Amino acid sequence: MSNSKFNIRLLTEIAFMAALAFIISLIPNTVYGWIIIEIACIPILLLSLRRGFVAGVIGGLIWGILAIITGHAYILTLSQASLEYILAPLSLGLAGLFRQKTLQLKFPPVLLGIFIAVLVKYFFHFIAGIIFWSQYAWKGWGAVAYSLAVNGISGILTAVAAMVVLSIFIKKFPQIFVPKTN
Repeated sequence: MSNSKFNIRLLTEIAFMAALAFIISLIPNTVYGWIIIEIACIPILLLSLRRGFVAGVIGGLIWGILAIITGHAYILTLSQASLEYILAPLSLGLAGLFRQKTLQLKFPPVLLGIFIAVLVKYFFHFIAGIIFWSQYAWKGWGAVAYSLAVNGISGILTAVAAMVVLSIFIKKFPQIFVPKTN
């Protein structure tokens, strides 16, 4: 395949996965209060595991920008928006560091990649929670404890959901993790 066709295919995949993540993010996913299961991360994680770190970072960036420009982001300040809608989704590209280039996919690297990427994403939300969202803390909870509870639970639920879905994909459709090179 010529280099330009490869680049067009890659750019198309990035744009598609970012758009899919954005569309999924429009589906209500609240568990309790601000605790969520962010299944919209799954397309960006899949992109990262399929195409690598850089593609995942770009896909995450586009997803975050889509949320901002369409008015679907909860923006308090420019620094909060940068932290939660630029840096946080960018971090999902970290799963791409665990990319495998064979159809004999091994579960541990994929699961570790998902866990690390989601952990880092929710670390940014944890920081934002302390700095920007502490006024919403439950009665008797400090900013750190509240943000840790909300973002820790959300991060764990999101990581587990992504691990389950992508594990099913690995089992049933391993070819989606390895792009064709011809």
